[in-house]
Amino acid sequence: MKDPITWFVILVAVCVAGPYVFRVRPVTARQRLFVALTIAFLAWILPLMVSLR
Repeated sequence: MKDPITWFVILVAVCVAGPYVFRVRPVTARQRLFVALTIAFLAWILPLMVSLR
């Protein structure tokens, strides 16, 4: 499981599905914005982590 695409898919799934699993889904626009920013941050940081290998 060293493929960065796999990690990205797992982390995005956790960020998106996690709140629904724990019944704390984002209701307000601000909460949805924070979920989107988290996914954007992961998309930005994961390619940088690949260079650490």
